[in-house]
Order: sequence, then structure tokens, then C-alpha cells
Amino acid sequence: MIGTVIELLVALLLIATCGYCFVLNRRLVALRQGQDELLKMISKFDEASQRAEQNLATIKTNGMAAGRDLGDVTARAKTLVDELSVMVSAGDNIAMRIEGVVNDVRRIGAQTQTAGKRMQ
Repeated sequence: MIGTVIELLVALLLIATCGYCFVLNRRLVALRQGQDELLKMISKFDEASQRAEQNLATIKTNGMAAGRDLGDVTARAKTLVDELSVMVSAGDNIAMRIEGVVNDVRRIGAQTQTAGKRMQ
């Protein structure tokens, strides 16, 4: 009788162990699936980071090229500004000389008119 009770107790414990093994197996399967998905996500993240690094290198190269081009354009613009400054200065000198001549002509014209009125 005690032997039968012990055998029933062992049988119940074995059934409980089988049930626990079944639940544990399901959890392990779910964990493996999650691990596979995690590996896929890590792989995609790695690909995205590699593309980002390549894009950054391209941006850096393009930025450096644009900087060189901008430097060339700036140098040419500075040369043009210097040339225009010289031209404006020369134009100012010519305008001042013309203004001086015009003032001289006006003064001579005024003197001529004054002298003509005196002679009359």
C-alpha cells in the first residue's frame, strides 16, 4: 500500500515534471525566435551604420570640394573688388579734373561776360 502511494506520488511528480518541461520548451523556443529577430535587427543596424559612414565620407568629400571651389571664387571676387576699387579711384580723379575744368570754364565765362559789360 505504501509502495503504491509512493509510486502514485512519483508518477504525479513525473507528470508535473513533464508539464514543466513542456512549458520550459515553449519558452526556450520563444527565446530562440527572439534571439533570431534580435540578430536580424543587429544585422540591419550594422548595415545602416555602414551606409551612414559611407554617406558621411561622401558628404565630407563634397564639403571639402565645395570649400575649395568657394575659396577660388572668393579669391577671384577679391581680385575683382581690388580692380574695381582702382577703377573707381581713377574715375574719381577724372571726375575731379573734369569738375575743375568746368569750374575754370565757368569762371572764364563769367569774367568774359563781366569784361564785355564793362566795355559796353
